[in-house]
Amino acid sequence: MSITPQNPVAVAQSIIASFQTLPTIPAAATRAIQLLNGPDPDLSEVADIILADQVIAARVIRIINSPLYKLLHEVESVKQALIYLGPQKVFEIILTSCFLELTDSRTLAGIRPQSCWEHSFGVALVARNLAELSGVVKPEMAYVSGILHDVGEVILMHYRQDQFREAVQRSVERELDLHDAEREIFGTTHCEIGALLAAQWHFPELLTQVIMHHHADQMELKSPLIRVVQLADQICSDVRLKCSMDVEVPGVGAGVYGAHLPALEKQLAQLGVTDMDAFRKSLAQMVDHVKAAVQAIYP
Repeated sequence: MSITPQNPVAVAQSIIASFQTLPTIPAAATRAIQLLNGPDPDLSEVADIILADQVIAARVIRIINSPLYKLLHEVESVKQALIYLGPQKVFEIILTSCFLELTDSRTLAGIRPQSCWEHSFGVALVARNLAELSGVVKPEMAYVSGILHDVGEVILMHYRQDQFREAVQRSVERELDLHDAEREIFGTTHCEIGALLAAQWHFPELLTQVIMHHHADQMELKSPLIRVVQLADQICSDVRLKCSMDVEVPGVGAGVYGAHLPALEKQLAQLGVTDMDAFRKSLAQMVDHVKAAVQAIYP
């Protein structure tokens, strides 16, 4: 049942206010991220902080040893990870582990959490790739924004399970964007929910704006980072890396190109991505990497 249209931000505020407990980012991850973002980080201190949280430490190791990184030797400790990959990669992995913390549930009213994870992880990788090809934003910021752009969706998935399932089902049956189906069901979307929570978590303003506006129109008026994430989001949805019901939809693999991507290539060119052949090849590889990595991280 649809609700009467209201101010989406006000509706989002009321939904968040109704939560008995607010979702949080683990304190160890927050502190480690702060250190890694500072000048000349002490890697031993970062490792000690991560190791203090056994759940995060285990996930960091699992992600590092996933097919995504293809290390020659298995990494057995966080300190080894810092040596092999450096602080920036470990920073990305910590954020990834935080997102896994938020999505760690096996029963989400018929939603496949793995599919939502594939989408966010895919957007992160595609956004970083677009940033590298275009040079308009820092690749690491594109990755972080891609991982967290749909954090509001994760919150709705957990705290409003039945309604979120209805939104996903409606989006499938009526071929609506999930964003539009959410607006019909909730009167707001994961964008407003996520942006409000990002502000409470003291995320950088630029990242909060990505979360808020990655589905907005008038793309040419947006910051380059929002444009990169929005395009990555559309591309991943087109190649079926998107949130789905508990019955898995067959995905795409190497050599398969999304039906709407030729039209999106015009926007990629406006962004500064000129080598479309390189992008097509990298996209097929990224889809396969995402599927393999999620299977390893989230069996």
